[in-house]
Amino acid sequence: MSYKMLLNSLTAKAIVDEAHRAWGAGDIEGVLRTYADDIWFQRNAVDASSAPLVIVGRAAMGVFLRDVLSKATGMAVVDDFQFHAGIGRSRVSYFLKDRKTGQGLSGTYRQIVIFRDMQISRMEQFHDAARLTAFFKLIEVPPLAHSAFATPDRGTN
Repeated sequence: MSYKMLLNSLTAKAIVDEAHRAWGAGDIEGVLRTYADDIWFQRNAVDASSAPLVIVGRAAMGVFLRDVLSKATGMAVVDDFQFHAGIGRSRVSYFLKDRKTGQGLSGTYRQIVIFRDMQISRMEQFHDAARLTAFFKLIEVPPLAHSAFATPDRGTN
């Protein structure tokens, strides 16, 4: 007889905390281990005329995260976490710091996380996207919404 571990609030929060801990340590592989192979990630749009950033797949997330990490260091900490009916809702405090200039950005964002088989299968983040995009432009990271690994949300997921 085999037993399947059920996801509860503590385990769900531990998975989200581990993703953020690994990011802060610069451990991209550690972050990716918390994601399902077909992770679906969305970050809100910069403005009403822009499409949100959507990344599909663990490999594409690795490209995205390595691109950011090549330009900036960062840390994120879950301030609040709620879990109900298989969906996690987080409030996260974060900072990013440009590796060359030391220019920094700090703020908070909301995160909605859906799990499958003890991994994150879908993640939606709601930042002050205009500030985040301005920071990435300042430190010369290509516009993320137009990157080769990002696809516009067509409402299929």
